Amino acid sequence: MKEAVQVAAVIASLLSAAAWYRAATVKVTREQVVEARKKAALKKGEIPNLAGVTLDGADLSGTFAAQSKWNSVGAIGAAVTVLLQAFTPFFASGA
Repeated sequence: MKEAVQVAAVIASLLSAAAWYRAATVKVTREQVVEARKKAALKKGEIPNLAGVTLDGADLSGTFAAQSKWNSVGAIGAAVTVLLQAFTPFFASGA
């Protein structure tokens, strides 16, 4: 059982690292943001707000939002890893 918890902790840590890598590299294009805003405005029957700031082809607000989501996933993975590691000593070895 102890080994299974340790394997789960390793998997959670790898998922956390992957999510944080994605947060560091994700880019949302201006076109993606404009399309999403148009769809949202159409659903609400409003005029879309198409204002925005781009840097190197990436829309800053869209990129920040995507980074925030991936950072949250990474933090949850890290929390799961810590919890699994903290509880590992309470399980007997399977040997």
